[in-house]
Amino acid sequence: MKKLFIAALIVVAAGTSAFAADVFKVDYKVKSSFEARFAGAQNVVWSAKEAFIKAAFTIAEENVEAFFDGEGELIGLSRQVDLKKLPLNAIQKIKKEYAAYQVTEAIEFDRDGDKSYYVSLEDGAKKQILEVSLYGGISKYKGPGK
Repeated sequence: MKKLFIAALIVVAAGTSAFAADVFKVDYKVKSSFEARFAGAQNVVWSAKEAFIKAAFTIAEENVEAFFDGEGELIGLSRQVDLKKLPLNAIQKIKKEYAAYQVTEAIEFDRDGDKSYYVSLEDGAKKQILEVSLYGGISKYKGPGK
């Protein structure tokens, strides 16, 4: 269930645009939690969905997204990564089994030190999202509830 929630969170964050939340309307608990964890963050843009609040920002010259619940607890962090950062066996498997596809995005998701990756692929109108474990295991992401 945890993996499904994380995967759904990533897909929702990466695949859809959330409505913008005015920084002054972000709950105090969420904003305080963010500021305590990410001092020095720049270009912070807040958005919200029913299940989470997202802060997209830049820190140490990296674009990062932090996801919080309504109580200000950090759900996880995501950032785009180069495909080369994934486990080598996963890269080899993707290149072999999805040779016709173009990698459009690779995202690292970190939930309290538990990292996984999501790779978006396209071949014309065909699109795939793969979930890649830290150890190189690959599975097709089918979406929440599928």
